[in-house]
Amino acid sequence: MIVKVCGVRTAEVAEVAVAAGADWIGIVFEPRSPRFAGDGEARAVVDAVGRSADVVGVFVEPSVEECEQAAERYRLAAVQVHGEVAPDFVERCSVPVIRGINATSPAELLQMQWWPDGFVLIDGAPEDGGLPGGTGSRVDVRTAAEVARHRRIVLAGGLGPDSVAEAIGMVAPYGVDASGGLERERGVKDPALVGAFVRAARGAFASLARDGSAA
Repeated sequence: MIVKVCGVRTAEVAEVAVAAGADWIGIVFEPRSPRFAGDGEARAVVDAVGRSADVVGVFVEPSVEECEQAAERYRLAAVQVHGEVAPDFVERCSVPVIRGINATSPAELLQMQWWPDGFVLIDGAPEDGGLPGGTGSRVDVRTAAEVARHRRIVLAGGLGPDSVAEAIGMVAPYGVDASGGLERERGVKDPALVGAFVRAARGAFASLARDGSAA
């Protein structure tokens, strides 16, 4: 099961996340985001992670070329794309693609069309005029649980150390992702919250696995 910390901009936060057991570290390459990482910041995060976790680049409506260039420069294991993206993006991109879906309704989640073997990251709907991804808005957990029965999803949207265990228990996702819920101010991660989130998620996934084995 996957635990992802997104919007990481410093080596310190990356090291805390990896030490706590994070699988994926997300770097935001969208300049309009308060979590945008410039070249120096991104390189520092990549160096801090090393081979201890996978680095995922986060983009809003990127070109295939943009994703592939970033993947080569920062050794990305995958790219996470939000906004309007053509379904054949996966076929044209040589890097594994995680599709970010900002659901505005339960029906949208159940009817979404995307590459069947790929990961889907489900996030809450953005505010009017806001960027997709990293909204902090909660997802309808009952609908997310229904989607999770049929495909691998990464659950995002308003998760933090105090809420992730309950969300995992209700949805049984393949992975979880947090960003805004781990910040002491907008765009600035709190290392203590990062570590607590990863540990809580790891513990909840372990409990879920034990319950499944018992069943």
